[in-house]
Amino acid sequence: MKCPYCGKEMTLGYIQNRDDLFWTSQKRVVASVPLGGGEKVHLGCGDGNPFVGGETEAWRCRTCKKIIIDYGKD
Repeated sequence: MKCPYCGKEMTLGYIQNRDDLFWTSQKRVVASVPLGGGEKVHLGCGDGNPFVGGETEAWRCRTCKKIIIDYGKD
C-alpha cells in the first residue's frame, strides 16, 4: 500500500492491545478512563482470551511516522 501522505510504500503489520482502546476528541488526564466522553474502539475480535486482547491489521509508513488502521474488520 502506498502512503497517502508521502507516496512511499507502507509495511503491513498489526496493532495489538490487551485492554480497551478509547478514542476521544480531547486529551484526557487518565487515558484508559474516558471520563466525560469517549468511545471504545474494538481492535478485531481476538480469540476470547482476556490475556490476549484484540488485534487488527495496520499499515505503517516509516518515513512520515503514520499508521493507518481499519478497525472495522473482525
